Amino acid sequence: MAPHIILIGPMGSGKSTIGAQLAGELGFTFRDTDSMIVEQSGREISDIFIEDGEDSFRSLEKIILRTALLEDGSVLSLGGGACMNVDAQSALRASGAFIVYLKISLAQVSSRVGFNQGRPLLMGNPRAQWQSLMNERAPIYEGLSHYIAEVDNKSVADISDEIAFAFDLRGRGALDG
Repeated sequence: MAPHIILIGPMGSGKSTIGAQLAGELGFTFRDTDSMIVEQSGREISDIFIEDGEDSFRSLEKIILRTALLEDGSVLSLGGGACMNVDAQSALRASGAFIVYLKISLAQVSSRVGFNQGRPLLMGNPRAQWQSLMNERAPIYEGLSHYIAEVDNKSVADISDEIAFAFDLRGRGALDG
């Protein structure tokens, strides 16, 4: 069995916050692959990127994702790049989980993450880096998702309710996927 709902999307889209709210609302457990990586490695993600490199981080992330996909009854939040490789995409599609893409604009994400924190992929010009990542990742997020939740200017509770409603509709066969 796999997680019931998987949240994907870029950093700052609210996957962890919305995931925790949604899990509580539905009576599911909540798991976050980034938190699982920190817990297992004993190090912050930014430290892993800086000290070991992105390839090392992605290898660890791949192992954590496989483990997380074996747990059932949960809402699972993925790191922004966790679904970028073909193996991860295949595993996510095969999981049978309801995959939700949390879509956010550059204007909204900049106010959330501030672009001045430990975000290794945003070194240099953070806004340009974020936009470049989104140009690459958005088609993959969209292709994997059963539902796209626009998060701009919405409360966590409203987004959680929207996803819960879409999840319920899918369970009743009202949504394709």
